Amino acid sequence: MPCKSQIDDEDKDTTIWSATSTRALLVLLDEHDKKNHGARPIMRDFKVMFEKILDICYKRYDATQIKSKYHRMHVVYAKFKKLINHTSFGWDFDNNTSTYPNDVWSEYCKANPRANKFKYVGLSNYDMNKNVFKKSNATGGLAYISANQPCDIDDEEDIEERFLNPNIPPFDEEKEES
Repeated sequence: MPCKSQIDDEDKDTTIWSATSTRALLVLLDEHDKKNHGARPIMRDFKVMFEKILDICYKRYDATQIKSKYHRMHVVYAKFKKLINHTSFGWDFDNNTSTYPNDVWSEYCKANPRANKFKYVGLSNYDMNKNVFKKSNATGGLAYISANQPCDIDDEEDIEERFLNPNIPPFDEEKEES
């Protein structure tokens, strides 16, 4: 059984983060993922997302709230992925519902109580979640996910520069053109 603080966090999350603002964050994370070759966002990235979410949703979140939401979304994705990868289960991705026998579902939920919320409705925006979180196993400053296209020489130099000099802000093309 989840502890009370976990339940409180989940309830708080749904009151603070609407479905619209959660989707907006997911879209921004997907854009970040594509632009940065699968690199996980860092605090500087969450600060940029802060302004964009304010523009989209008219709701103010600070960078720490955005970072926390990102991590909670990652945990939910991991739980859902574990569920659909379970050998006894089937999933109808077209209808976003389970095709599990009730006895199998009951046994799984005994061991994984939080999975019960996925019985009739799966993970919202599963494909986008998968794009954002599937590559999170790569680690290190120069980690590169094999599923991505090779980067060009300019991107490679920028990645290497960011790795060797983490305190230098990233190159901003818009400022140079001004």
